[in-house]
Amino acid sequence: MKIGIDLGTTNTKALALSDADKVIYECSFPTKVNAVTTGGKIDSKVLSIDLLHTLREMINEILKITDEPLTGIGLTGMAEAGCLVDQHGDPQTPILLWYDSRGGVEAEELRAEYEDELTSISGIRMSNVATIYKLAYLKKTVPLLPDLEYRWFGVPEWAAWILTGEHYTDRTLAVRTGAFSLETNDWSPDVMKIIGLDAGLFPQIIPAKQQHIPISPEIAAWLGVPESVLVTVAGHDDLAAAYGAGLSQRVWVDSTGTAEGLVALTSPLPDPRQTVRNRMSIAPWYEENEWALIAGVGTSGSLLAELRNQTGLDFDRIDQLALHSAHYPEDALSTELTPARLAKISFLPGLTAEQKISAVYDRILENFSQRVQQILKFADSPERLVITGGLALLPELSRRKSEALGGIPTFARPKPEAAAYGAALLAAMP
Repeated sequence: MKIGIDLGTTNTKALALSDADKVIYECSFPTKVNAVTTGGKIDSKVLSIDLLHTLREMINEILKITDEPLTGIGLTGMAEAGCLVDQHGDPQTPILLWYDSRGGVEAEELRAEYEDELTSISGIRMSNVATIYKLAYLKKTVPLLPDLEYRWFGVPEWAAWILTGEHYTDRTLAVRTGAFSLETNDWSPDVMKIIGLDAGLFPQIIPAKQQHIPISPEIAAWLGVPESVLVTVAGHDDLAAAYGAGLSQRVWVDSTGTAEGLVALTSPLPDPRQTVRNRMSIAPWYEENEWALIAGVGTSGSLLAELRNQTGLDFDRIDQLALHSAHYPEDALSTELTPARLAKISFLPGLTAEQKISAVYDRILENFSQRVQQILKFADSPERLVITGGLALLPELSRRKSEALGGIPTFARPKPEAAAYGAALLAAMP
């Protein structure tokens, strides 16, 4: 039996797979996020306590269902969020969430001189999201003692540290820092020099399928599991979800939730500068010599949630009404993002529910179609599209996505929770 955990910005989701890879248990709990003027942060110690108690409760419930022994725990989650920790394992900063604006000024200061070099190494756009710019911010603003050795932990890496006492990561997470070299598959000395960072900040990079790190004896005893349980940092949540959904050279995955992202595989490695210019990120895939392209479609789930709130209609009814497009004025809606990256919609007065639905669906499909065309510059056309998450339950929206891809079949995978499922599959690989 294996457990997969997705440490998300809104909720942490967990599930257990039998030895036959069948889901036998699922649960979730809200992530305790503290909103601040720059975006959001999390208390790492609170996250640790919630994780451990959830795991223990989960294991106790699973033991009522199966006598299969636990062999592995796979961890995925929010990619760029993280905190600085001292050499004793004590957090020196809160976990800064990926959308927190800190680091944005530092990215802009470096852009004029280093944009081409940094993006060609990492394939990551220069913005507050990437870890290296948050670290540049922290270097200026946090009174760190010079005689202590500091380390950076992303959220799945912090969870692994709590369970094992080891500092390690997968390549799909390492690349999101902006300090990873796509060419060498290791931390880049050139990036470290430009930002003024010590390579010792970052964890050891071990591909997820090659990690064989055991749980610590103390945590094993507290959880009531064997000390032979292996803990896998399964990587970036979008890519763990795509792995669980069967991403391949001919199968694209549309990961939907609050935000939506299209994932496709390509080989050989494209020019990272070109993928960045086309508003995509690129990451090493779990198999050698394959690369995952990730194109953000926008906050589609958040847009639909806002539409539901403003119309009073449930998602099924919204999708039914979308079957018949209604004409609407060109400037029918405007959107903006809250600090927590949620969508807010302003509609023109007097619009009917049908007009509002048509305007939102068209906006989502316009974004989707643009991203499809950008991916096709680097990857082959897919033979099918797998849609994971909440939006997989909307047949008319899925039909329109199929049309945008030339009428290929779409497959809905609303359950199980995709990222946790992928993390469980990647746990304790032989």
